Amino acid sequence: MSFEIIDAHMHPFLCKEEVVNNYPFDVAPADIGADLARCGIDRFAGSVICRPVEDFDAVRRANRDAMTLREMYGGRYIPGIHIHPDYVRESCEELERYAKEGVRLVGELVPYMMGWTRYTCPGAMEIFSLAQELGMTVSVHPSVPEDLDALCAAFPRMNVIVAHPGEYNDYMRNLERLERYPNAYLDICGTGLFRYQMLRYGVNRVGAERFLFGTDYPVCDPAMQVAAVEYERLTDAQRELIFSGNFKRLLALD
Repeated sequence: MSFEIIDAHMHPFLCKEEVVNNYPFDVAPADIGADLARCGIDRFAGSVICRPVEDFDAVRRANRDAMTLREMYGGRYIPGIHIHPDYVRESCEELERYAKEGVRLVGELVPYMMGWTRYTCPGAMEIFSLAQELGMTVSVHPSVPEDLDALCAAFPRMNVIVAHPGEYNDYMRNLERLERYPNAYLDICGTGLFRYQMLRYGVNRVGAERFLFGTDYPVCDPAMQVAAVEYERLTDAQRELIFSGNFKRLLALD
């Protein structure tokens, strides 16, 4: 098999404070691409995580670092930017600024790390309204199912990528969301993918077009994620959609 693989969910970094990994980690920012290439990943996308977030300057810094990484990697890295519902005006300014620079991805948003909670709080809803008008795709860390459902329902013209399939009950709830909302997608990184035939079941139920490949690097081992998709009993066409085709379509990538 020879497919392009795009990691639609990872978290790059420029300094150790942005590394999301609890173990000793010796990969330098300039080596992220080579580290992912070791398991066949060609391009990678996602947001820079910063902690703590005491004001909006931290969010701006994370977004600037993402753009620095894009320049460093010459197009191999596809930046995702952060917003914060406590700072609506500032967040909308970030969306407009980076949309002009060709950014089409918001997130992965990780509220519990970035100092906020509900995707449907008033501030977030106002920001997502602009994201929809700008044609951006939003990637979100899982929240309570009702919150995610309400987000997909409120913005039918905005593609929403929910991260992490989860264990059986959560996965069934995620598949129900995909059936209910045509703008909802599932990023397969993290908990769940190691359950054999989980992915094949979902593909048979809702179609390969609704799944995106991600690793959550450096939280998770990227090679395990690649191997899980390669080993699953899927057709080559289904595998290609999951590995890169769907993400390229959503973000209008070459």
